[in-house]
Amino acid sequence: MKQLTRFLTLILITIVADGCRKTPVGNTQPAASTPTLATDLGSKRRQGVDFTAHGATPGWSLDIDFTKAIRFQTQNGPLLVAAVPKSQREPGGSGILFEAQLLPDPAESTRRTASRSAASRRRNDRLKIIISPVVCRDNRNGQTYAYGVTVETNGQRYSGCGTFLNGMTRLNSQWVLETYRGQRLHAEQFVNRQLPTLDINVKEKRLQGFTGCNTMQGQVRADGDNVRFEAVSTTRRACPYNFETGFLTALQSVTLYRVSNNRLTLLADGKYVMTFRKTIKKETPATGP
Repeated sequence: MKQLTRFLTLILITIVADGCRKTPVGNTQPAASTPTLATDLGSKRRQGVDFTAHGATPGWSLDIDFTKAIRFQTQNGPLLVAAVPKSQREPGGSGILFEAQLLPDPAESTRRTASRSAASRRRNDRLKIIISPVVCRDNRNGQTYAYGVTVETNGQRYSGCGTFLNGMTRLNSQWVLETYRGQRLHAEQFVNRQLPTLDINVKEKRLQGFTGCNTMQGQVRADGDNVRFEAVSTTRRACPYNFETGFLTALQSVTLYRVSNNRLTLLADGKYVMTFRKTIKKETPATGP
């Protein structure tokens, strides 16, 4: 298995400041023949791509296979390839930074002249990528993405939207509600002093859980950083407060998620809706003979 788990853990541990951030607009103008994020994310997975991004004005596309290479291309521009460097925390920000050295293009290297300065070569031979935990909206189709991306190379800066392609299995767990619409919740507020929970099985597309009053079940569909909770039904216990109705409505409005440091963040319409903490199962201590 790839080293993707280790890499994503590093990325998702460092991306923890998920609150109170602006929503950048990724691609503000439509453009013909612009490289875009493939609608069939499965095809990119089969190619070994772990993270993909795109932008417009001017159009560009980015694919990263964390065990092999970074590939970046602008509209009508050459394909730039770089080895994947060790990730860093973005200075002064909450994102992840990659400063990659471009692999040499044999055809280009034959055209280099002795007059080209060393500083110029270093600037043109590098690729700087920042992946930030901010919601990014593609204005061409109205679609939102869980991450904003900036790429700098050859003195140019490109902005757009990106998504991790292989993180769905990280949803598979039982999650306990921690915050709802910015408010931290406590067990004393709910029936039997039990916080609401989600029990997610992506492979079986199954959702189970507790609303704080009733048990619930439904379906979950996830692809990349997109998730939908559908056909949610509950038992019929009368609830002593109105939390359950709002909770279920909010849950079924969710379209994006992030998993970071054993925390699940759910987003709807580009806004943070609720966060959950992962339930860590305690091992039963072995008994002696």
